[in-house]
Amino acid sequence: MLGTDMKIAEIPKDDLKDYSKADPYAEWLKKEGVKVHEDFYFPSLSKLELGPWPRKGGDGAVVHIANRHMPNDCHVVEIKPGGKSEPEHHLYELAVYVVSGRGATTIWQDQKDEKGKQSFEWGAGSLFSIPLNAWYQNFNGSGREPARYIAVTNAPPMMRLFGDHEFILNCDYMFRGRYSGEEDYFSGKGKLFKRRIWESNFIANAPDMRLYGWKERGAGGINAMLEMANNNTKSHISEFPIGTYKKAHR
Repeated sequence: MLGTDMKIAEIPKDDLKDYSKADPYAEWLKKEGVKVHEDFYFPSLSKLELGPWPRKGGDGAVVHIANRHMPNDCHVVEIKPGGKSEPEHHLYELAVYVVSGRGATTIWQDQKDEKGKQSFEWGAGSLFSIPLNAWYQNFNGSGREPARYIAVTNAPPMMRLFGDHEFILNCDYMFRGRYSGEEDYFSGKGKLFKRRIWESNFIANAPDMRLYGWKERGAGGINAMLEMANNNTKSHISEFPIGTYKKAHR
């Protein structure tokens, strides 16, 4: 019910335009010049068509589920034989799963501290997460075969939140509470918590890692909920026996 002192503004009779503004994330993709795939289903990311993405050390593509409200995207990257990516850091989280090939990643926090760099090797099935805004560089360990990985990121909402590519990609703040150069950070060690939570920063072979019973989710199902690199982007691994299915959820 309207109060007696309320005044309703008269809408102009002239046609009003719909409000719109540029999407900072879409602008960044355009600036990168990377190939983009948008759909609800991708049969095989190992066979996804890629295009040139020199900064990543070879070819790549960005994958979207066709829903602009999704908080993540997926970068599919193939480092050429003997190739390497350019050093980079950014204010969005990134979790990497190696599809094929072998190589290494070098991580460091302070761009001015060469001694603070540390490296770890990975192969097909490896899973790891880059600490927020830490510098990193990926290397293909083979001179004959490409190395392909997928990286799930939260770049879309971060780009849209700040609306400034330079801030996202060139902020020099070091999140030492997440990573401060610990020697064993990517050693593969981990710790199990209640409710099947496994905390680790590097999993050498995710398909073979130990999983734990979760009968409430479905008959015979096993699972591990992953906490990696103190990041907020979550992941989990589940497995179900042949002929069974997990309970419907959303």
